[in-house]
Amino acid sequence: MSAVMIPPILPSAAIREALESGALETAVDLISRHERDVRSALSTTTDTIHDFPGWQTLLKEQRELLEQLQGARSEASDALQRLHGNRRGVEAYRSGGQV
Repeated sequence: MSAVMIPPILPSAAIREALESGALETAVDLISRHERDVRSALSTTTDTIHDFPGWQTLLKEQRELLEQLQGARSEASDALQRLHGNRRGVEAYRSGGQV
């Protein structure tokens, strides 16, 4: 008799909450645990039947989270560039326009 392999649940709400509160280590830990769970589930090669619609849903959720993370990374990069620009402006002002 074959068992049906249900894909692991992505803790996306907990990951988002951790990121929004600045708990980056918690977010990384949640993502790492999820990755281990997925790898473990996929390595099952015995008489297991995979729940393909469930895996497709999980993939969709992962892609949505990835898009959010990429957007946050872009926002952080833009903010960092603005800070560098502001710093150069302050230095130019302090040096009388000579940077």
